[in-house]
Amino acid sequence: MVRPVKRRNSSVAYTKYLIEAIKYIRHQKQIPNVDRISRYMNREYGLSDQFVEKHLHYAVKDSIIHSYMAVGKKGSMTGVEQEGFKIPEDEEETRGDHDWYCFECHTAGEVLPCSDCWRVFHPSCTLEEWTGPKFTCSICKASRKKKKIKRRMLNTLLGYTIQRMKEKTKELHKIGHREEEKKFEKFFVYKTMDLNHIEMRVDHHKYKTLEEFMADIQLIYHNVYLIYGEEKKGMVDLAQILVTDCKYDIEEMRQCKNCYYMSNAKPKDWFCQPCNPPHELVYAKLKGYCHWPAKVIRYVADKYDCRFFGAPHQRALIPKDMIKPIETNIKTLTVKRSAGFVKACEELAKHQRLLAEKHYTDDNSDSDESPADSDQGPEKMEMGGLEEDEEGEDSSPLEVSSTSVSPMKKRICLKAPTPEDNNLVTSSEDKIPKVTMLNASSQTITKLTKSQSIQTDQEPKPDSTSAKLDPAQPIQCSPDASDAKSGEDEAPVLTPNNGATEGKSSEMSCNCDEKYEKVISDLKAKMEKNHQDDKEKALEELSDRLQKDFEEDKQQAVSRAMANMNREIERTKQTTEEKCKKEYMEEMKKLAAKHKDAISATKKKQWCYNCEEEAMYHCCWNTSYCSVKCQQEHWHKEHKRVCRRKR
Repeated sequence: MVRPVKRRNSSVAYTKYLIEAIKYIRHQKQIPNVDRISRYMNREYGLSDQFVEKHLHYAVKDSIIHSYMAVGKKGSMTGVEQEGFKIPEDEEETRGDHDWYCFECHTAGEVLPCSDCWRVFHPSCTLEEWTGPKFTCSICKASRKKKKIKRRMLNTLLGYTIQRMKEKTKELHKIGHREEEKKFEKFFVYKTMDLNHIEMRVDHHKYKTLEEFMADIQLIYHNVYLIYGEEKKGMVDLAQILVTDCKYDIEEMRQCKNCYYMSNAKPKDWFCQPCNPPHELVYAKLKGYCHWPAKVIRYVADKYDCRFFGAPHQRALIPKDMIKPIETNIKTLTVKRSAGFVKACEELAKHQRLLAEKHYTDDNSDSDESPADSDQGPEKMEMGGLEEDEEGEDSSPLEVSSTSVSPMKKRICLKAPTPEDNNLVTSSEDKIPKVTMLNASSQTITKLTKSQSIQTDQEPKPDSTSAKLDPAQPIQCSPDASDAKSGEDEAPVLTPNNGATEGKSSEMSCNCDEKYEKVISDLKAKMEKNHQDDKEKALEELSDRLQKDFEEDKQQAVSRAMANMNREIERTKQTTEEKCKKEYMEEMKKLAAKHKDAISATKKKQWCYNCEEEAMYHCCWNTSYCSVKCQQEHWHKEHKRVCRRKR
């Protein structure tokens, strides 16, 4: 029985708080002791001292935070030895061979380590059996299942998936490069993963099963959750969307890989191409529309998941009672023969024609390759040509042998004859057969025997033509002319085609060695020149491609930087506007209150009827004056006739 082990004790979230507290206290040029850390945690997060001490002990036990003894150098703690805490900077932590946190719930505790990979799971988080001698996680078990899609086809389909994910979740490209991730990645992330790395694996056809791809996507979510925690509307939600989309796409591949490929590659008449196995064809009626030809992608309970003929090839779940077989007479259906319906029927007819032409078998190998994919790659074609050349060499009409060397048994590839080969003739004007050369790309040049001389039989007539060689009779070359002179009856001779033996011919020496060396040196120079040209051309193409990739990456980086800057400017602008608006409203409230108070104070005062200054002397019910002078002026002017003051 597998016993659960405790890889870590501390909580990820509280350990992050402790790391932030230690960094803040060290920034203040102080020793991060328990009291200072507890005050910071209580002030920022409202955590009690006992709670902080417990999690600080766990973090020290997990080697995420190190404790040390320090002596105070200022204030009341001068010369006092106290326990301080620090974050390990240069020390490399012993990572072990398994992750620290459950791959399912992303928390610490007692976990079951998988015997085949680095993942760990809580006993309550896995459905796999773990009472045996070994525990194997569900991801490893799923990866062992028989592959239903060949690797080349699988990675082609995953290429479309990863491109769509990169377009939808652009922010996840920056995982591992932000300041937030650099702070916590080395403490909590066991194995890094991002979309760019997944895309590189897809390009190199590394994935063998869909489960491996899904596991890498889940690893991205695992890492993002550990770094960012449970923040809302942030990176964690973005990673969750990534996992959801990935599950949907993988389910679509399992449902029908041909449909998935065609809907992404979109060749001409892609919807008319039949799948293997072919889909059921029906007339489906969506609410508000007439019956329409469609393919049944899958069956969901009592509903049909249909994809309709005719652009834009939409999908919908149709109730069973709204489905009619494709053999139904269209005249019995209430249809509106619009341009879209006519085009859909044309697609249906073309699909049925292609379906009738194609014969299907249950052999999966016929359906595991994409239309643009072929097993006969350039390498296999070259190897096929090499084998043909090797087989053809066995029936060569001429073999070269020596009296001192055994016949050559190694097969070599014939090279196209060069003009120099045609210029080689013997001293008796007999043409020598063309020299067999090795293909420089596959074989090494065979060494020729030194000081070879060929004795040929000449005709009695001076103007005799060259003797015809018998294809079945090999030519034998003596290693030395002196040996041939001493043993003439043992020397090899050329026999004519008719099999009659000629008389003894005079010995004629040839300069084959020099000519062979000249041919080989010319061939070597030509090969070196071609190799140099090919090398320069390849380097130039590689340089251009790298320059192009660099420009694309540069443009993408600039675009991302501009987008980030625009978002930051927009966010700052919005924040500033809200702040200014808030300050404006507060100032307006203050001014309104002040204005109201001023009006109230003004109303409570009395004013001179004559000059409108503040009054001091009351005359009658609505008349007051600021001075005696104003009272006399107004009295003589008009007030004495209307004054209501009792005399």
